[in-house]
Amino acid sequence: TSAAATFIFDKASQSITFTTPSPMTFGGSNQSVTPTASSSLTVTLTSTTTGICTVAGFVITAVGSGTCSITASQAGNSNYLAAFDVVRTFGVLKATQSISFTTPSAMTVGGSNQTVTPTASSSLSVTLTSTTTGICTVAGFVITAVAPGTCSITSSQVGNENYEAAANVT
Repeated sequence: TSAAATFIFDKASQSITFTTPSPMTFGGSNQSVTPTASSSLTVTLTSTTTGICTVAGFVITAVGSGTCSITASQAGNSNYLAAFDVVRTFGVLKATQSISFTTPSAMTVGGSNQTVTPTASSSLSVTLTSTTTGICTVAGFVITAVAPGTCSITSSQVGNENYEAAANVT
């Protein structure tokens, strides 16, 4: 005699292994990660903080400073259940910046004003101030000699949400 039997095969479970990415710096190098699923199926990465970091494949790019959050997912297939998402968070630090400022040439009281062009490596605007206002004054990037003596001009850049303040250049 023969007998018919019905079997139900459940889908296998799977898990994702995903090491927390290293801290990054805004404007610095991209970072590649390698999340894996125990099923050997392809894992998908997404950023839930796209204003801080973006993901293309397994490459993370820092686009702002703050806390980056990356989610690794695997939806499963006909043999495997979906894996539980794995979320990893890490910091994206502010970038450093510097100021380039060429020393102005000598001036004469009553002579021509002098325009200078200090720049920050971040491309943020630089501010000039005179620390010897009795000798020289500054309006924007224009220096005016008002009395004989040594003029001292300080250039500064305070930074923003993505850049640390630059060291002043005098």
